[in-house]
Amino acid sequence: MTISNPANSQANKDEVQAANRGGVLIIGLGRFGEALARGLVEQNIEVLAVDFDEEIVQRVSGDIPNVVQCDGTSSRALRQIGAEQFTRAVVAIASNIEASVLSALVLIDELKVPMVWAKAVSLDHAKILERVGVTRVIQPEHDMGYRTARSIARRVTDYFHVEDDFALVEMEAPKSCLGRPLGELAIRKKYGVTIVSIKPPGGEFQHAEQSTILQPGELILLAGKPASLDAFVIDAE
Repeated sequence: MTISNPANSQANKDEVQAANRGGVLIIGLGRFGEALARGLVEQNIEVLAVDFDEEIVQRVSGDIPNVVQCDGTSSRALRQIGAEQFTRAVVAIASNIEASVLSALVLIDELKVPMVWAKAVSLDHAKILERVGVTRVIQPEHDMGYRTARSIARRVTDYFHVEDDFALVEMEAPKSCLGRPLGELAIRKKYGVTIVSIKPPGGEFQHAEQSTILQPGELILLAGKPASLDAFVIDAE
């Protein structure tokens, strides 16, 4: 196991351990894992990124402050970098299903990490990860394809499936809702959905109030049960 900057290895380890409780451990720096690590770093979230490939570690070390080369399936190696102190971890290994499952098992059963997410490359892989106790299984390609299909089918800008009974829909404000305060439209009473926020053309999303009056070209973000959202979208066409 090597740390990207050997001269400061102990100092880096101390810094990482001090921030572990609020940080995220990422195992695997393929396209998904690297993008995840970079995204978290950009949001000022402490990250400890791990990969077995030393070339990958060296390549990303300039952009990801705490990156370590070690075996993400070995409890001994992970303990040496303080992985057991994390409360959140993501197994982003995808090219090797066996390594992905072993890493998840080590984090859950041996290191007792409370929240472990993992990337799956197939439905069978996802089922195995669920059975070993992964908190949430991520299937980027599958999820994006499903999300895009829902958006196209419903003729909306975007569709976010949060849970089986809850989703978010982004769409252009329908003509039937323009020019009147949201309170008068009684959308929640009629459909069981809520307009959470609105976005004027060229502007940013802002919280929607009962007194808010929708204007042509504005985007709205709705929250509710999928069936209820579908009913609203159908009536809005």
